[in-house]
Amino acid sequence: MKKEIATLEGALQKLSEQEEKYSAELDEALKQYAELKEQGAGMDAAELMDARLAVREEKERSAVDRVKAAYGEKYDPMLMHDSKRDVANLLHEESDTRSVREFIRRKQQQQSQQKQNKKKNRDSWER
Repeated sequence: MKKEIATLEGALQKLSEQEEKYSAELDEALKQYAELKEQGAGMDAAELMDARLAVREEKERSAVDRVKAAYGEKYDPMLMHDSKRDVANLLHEESDTRSVREFIRRKQQQQSQQKQNKKKNRDSWER
């Protein structure tokens, strides 16, 4: 029993250290975000949103992969969804609006790829 308690206390200490580390990383990331947001104030809003969504999508995917690797079978997609919503709230974004914009951007990319494929098929038919 004493060994188990010692093991759990060690695990708790490790989790506390990780929480401090990730909290510091989050604070630093929010600070960098605020600086970049100030720099982007003069840019075209639509262009800036597209760039943000592209970067955000990549970073979220990376974070999901890291969390899945850490938690394995205990990974909870709903908890990850809640975390994404919390981040959106920290960044003063509306997560629903962001989701709609991401959907529209993906749809537009799919349509442009389909047009390119149709043109390639037409060009190869004409030859």
